[in-house]
Amino acid sequence: MLVNKYVCNFIAKKWIINRLDSEGKVITMRHYAKECNLATSTITKILTPTGYNIPLTTINNICQKEKTPLSQFFIAFEKEYGISIIDEFLKKKK
Repeated sequence: MLVNKYVCNFIAKKWIINRLDSEGKVITMRHYAKECNLATSTITKILTPTGYNIPLTTINNICQKEKTPLSQFFIAFEKEYGISIIDEFLKKKK
């Protein structure tokens, strides 16, 4: 589903790619995964250009680490991509 690709790209761009720690050093995928209580392979999948079928629990773990409510995440995503995840989900159900 195309929306999954966009969600992964949004997360990667917003919080993972070129992320620096307080000392200005690049944060590794392994370190970020650990902070989010996720496997490094999950972060690797998020960073692929095609994304993957990302579970809501993974999005929630990342949002918790980033201190961003899920509602704010989805509002920002919809503003960036002009895609309503709810609408896409409902289309898939038909």
